[in-house]
Amino acid sequence: MTPLEVAGNAFTLASVYAARRNSVHTWWTGLVAVTLYGVMFYQTKLYADTLLQVFFVGTCVAGWWTWTRGGAGGTERPVTTLAPRARIAAWTSVLAATAFFGTLFSRFTDAALPFADSYVLGGSVVAQLLMMRRVRDHWPIWITVDVVAVGVYSAKALYLTAAVYALLLVLCVQGWKEWQRLAVDAPPASVPA
Repeated sequence: MTPLEVAGNAFTLASVYAARRNSVHTWWTGLVAVTLYGVMFYQTKLYADTLLQVFFVGTCVAGWWTWTRGGAGGTERPVTTLAPRARIAAWTSVLAATAFFGTLFSRFTDAALPFADSYVLGGSVVAQLLMMRRVRDHWPIWITVDVVAVGVYSAKALYLTAAVYALLLVLCVQGWKEWQRLAVDAPPASVPA
């Protein structure tokens, strides 16, 4: 366990807790977390996770703006839900990204656990894009990502990170329930996956 791992996990917990509460503070705390995680994952040869942190930097900035000014007339964006076809497209995208990046990392790098790590990558990208748009359907994807991540990080002896992802799993279940309540009055969104 390193100070980098401790700090990255502390900010990750703060970010997901803020997301669970539908708070815009999820974005700046997430920006700090992904920067710290990016360095840590590179050092442990989890290249899909490293690539993911680079993606998260941009989405944290975009999500921050979208949540506060991305609604009608530059207002706060409301919580919505996906239409059934869009939900299927989102999950298909997760699986396609897993297959693509898993194959790429297994053939061309010395990546540890390339397919499991790529599921974390693919699922996180899709979930983050949905979360940026305040679409509640990101929570089930995050839940599966957290389950896989606990196994990946345990296998790489990142025990603190694995434990934090187990806590994130609990926060995601709570967030899903909370956001279902928030999206009750909203019509289904046809957000492209």
